[in-house]
Amino acid sequence: MGGWTRILALAGSAVMMAGVALADDVPARLEAARAAYGKGDVARTARELEAVLTGLHQRLGKALADTLPAAMAGWQAEAPEIQGLSQAGGGLSVSRAYGKGDASLNATLILDSPAVDAAIGLFTNPAARAGTRKVKVGPEDALLRYDSSTHAGEVTLVIGNRVLLEIEGDGITNGETLVDAAKGWNTARIRTLIGL
Repeated sequence: MGGWTRILALAGSAVMMAGVALADDVPARLEAARAAYGKGDVARTARELEAVLTGLHQRLGKALADTLPAAMAGWQAEAPEIQGLSQAGGGLSVSRAYGKGDASLNATLILDSPAVDAAIGLFTNPAARAGTRKVKVGPEDALLRYDSSTHAGEVTLVIGNRVLLEIEGDGITNGETLVDAAKGWNTARIRTLIGL
């Protein structure tokens, strides 16, 4: 498969994984990129493909934002934030902050990033990090770390070697708060959106 064909195949796969209809400008931008590439205009090709990727990240990010945990009783949730991770090795990040008095939680979903590989390493040896233990979050295996002296910790899940789900907490009274929040992830929908 040639370079251009591979780019189109990847872009097409990303659209299908997002599970949403194409915007009118995506096919036009792909065609503009193809035409620019055919003329040797690498700069315009890159601009057009970056615009396509940004649009696809926004669409997929919005769909993935719907899988974030809802605010637990008594907690307030902020609007989700979506960010491409091209500067960090690639991928997509979707996050949301939650607050209750002095306590805070931050839920983050990271897709197709080197950070996922790093998290997988933690699952092979959870004892390497002090205070870390394996727990279940619904049907999923997770790692929980909670420090009662700082009232902070995190719960981490990895789905299909492609998705890192993490909830970090500060000012919380116990690690079960993190586990309860993590139970709010819609992992079945995440699997569907990314084709697992």
